[in-house]
Amino acid sequence: MRVVILGGNIAGSNAGDVIKKESPETEVEIYTEEQYYSYTRIKLPAFICGRCKEHELTTCDHEWYSVRNIKFNRNFRATKILPEKKIIHFNNGKETTYDKLLLAIGSKSNILPIPGIDKEGVFTLKTLDDAKHIIDDAKDNKSAIVIGGGLLGLETAKGLADLNLDVKVCEYFPRLLPRQLDTEGAEILQQILEDFNIKVILNANTKEIIGDKELTIKLADGRKSNADMIIFSVGVKPNIQLAKEAGIKVDRGIIVNEYMMTNIEDIYAAGDCAEFNGRVWGIVPVAYEQSKIAALNIIGKKVEYEEIIPSNTLKIVGIDLTSMGKVTPELLKDSSSDEIRFIDREKRIYKKIVIQDNKVVGAILLGDRTNQLTIKKMIKSKLSVSKFKDEILKDDFNLEKYLGS
Repeated sequence: MRVVILGGNIAGSNAGDVIKKESPETEVEIYTEEQYYSYTRIKLPAFICGRCKEHELTTCDHEWYSVRNIKFNRNFRATKILPEKKIIHFNNGKETTYDKLLLAIGSKSNILPIPGIDKEGVFTLKTLDDAKHIIDDAKDNKSAIVIGGGLLGLETAKGLADLNLDVKVCEYFPRLLPRQLDTEGAEILQQILEDFNIKVILNANTKEIIGDKELTIKLADGRKSNADMIIFSVGVKPNIQLAKEAGIKVDRGIIVNEYMMTNIEDIYAAGDCAEFNGRVWGIVPVAYEQSKIAALNIIGKKVEYEEIIPSNTLKIVGIDLTSMGKVTPELLKDSSSDEIRFIDREKRIYKKIVIQDNKVVGAILLGDRTNQLTIKKMIKSKLSVSKFKDEILKDDFNLEKYLGS
């Protein structure tokens, strides 16, 4: 059997690895439109400021694929899939055939349709080439604005600040990390960022970019802010056009069932491009799990995908933050819940446990991630915590003490 994987980063490479481990005789060939072997995108902000070298970004090099007998093709962008013939066409005029196909084609940066978005000095950060362009531009600049106060936006802002640029973060919502933090947690995080000399501007609806050498963003409420360079970090969009043109069902992402199968026989999808149960997560743990399940089903092992606990960690030196499960008012609006909190504003610590029906469903750990793994275990196991819920945030909490009691 010949398996073709489109996309060579986390989902694609992990799927190839699983297939070769479970079915060594299966032929696996990966195609990526990038010029690089598989690399981690989550370290790109660290690469920008020099904390991470280019070779440290690589997760799977030539030898890794060679040892597994996986053929890895770079600079191949798929332009058309013909499911009825099981043929894929590429931008260089070449084509290939498959028995089973996995789409692990990821996502692209969301681009705001505003005047000035195409000006010189305006960037997004999604690929290694994007990061290199930002580094080149930053050498001659003194200030930067990051549009978007999500995880990647904040990590990028810190990377630029570490290059001694004057950095501002403009966030559309009334708080930072609106998907991961509640109001109090976001306020403390903002204090930490301001300790790093990163200015935060909230309720910032960017409407236009003007200027040339010095750029100015104009907000909907009339506020303006200037900088030498602007980086947009306002989310991503799954790459769905290739699938859509092939007759594969799409919505926000490429729609898959519990076996990671699309509506077309022998075509699967996983990772940032895949939509399961109406959700596109776009986070690394989901990409790993979905690609594993897709790989197992491709080789005939019928295994169902179960949604994992969403967990996000802010990867900034000097900030310890993990958010997992249901923690924001938006996610909890239809349910009654109890909350256990610990706040120390002076030490910049904020911890919250969310409990529903005597079970932990979410947690925010900012400034102190003690018991992180234990709390995640409780969320996953749906363990009743009625007897010890007030103990969970204590440093000496020991879950084993209560198991079986």
